[in-house]
Amino acid sequence: MPRFPSWLLAAALVLGLATPAFAQIREGAYAVEGTNPDGSTYEGQLLLRPGPAGSWLANWRVGREQILGLGLINGGVLAISFVIEGRPGVSVFEVDPDGKLRGHWTTGGGLGTEILTPQ
Repeated sequence: MPRFPSWLLAAALVLGLATPAFAQIREGAYAVEGTNPDGSTYEGQLLLRPGPAGSWLANWRVGREQILGLGLINGGVLAISFVIEGRPGVSVFEVDPDGKLRGHWTTGGGLGTEILTPQ
């Protein structure tokens, strides 16, 4: 069995521990828990799937509303543009280690929040 210098093994261990394990944004259904800018809450479902040329397609169902969006991932952040009631909007999500997506959204009238939990 080869013998390695102890400093080399210690360095490898430290580097291994220093590298975080990032969860990946994944295709599929997510449960939606959100808060509107006025503080009211809502629940629903989001279907996220890969689109053309590295884009992502989003389909929210919240109550009777169906909201379609187009997004992209950059630096581990998912940004999605959408239109609701004729107003353009944007949402931005970061991925938690457990796969949940946490973020904020706006249509220009304040910030809302959303938590998307993989189903």
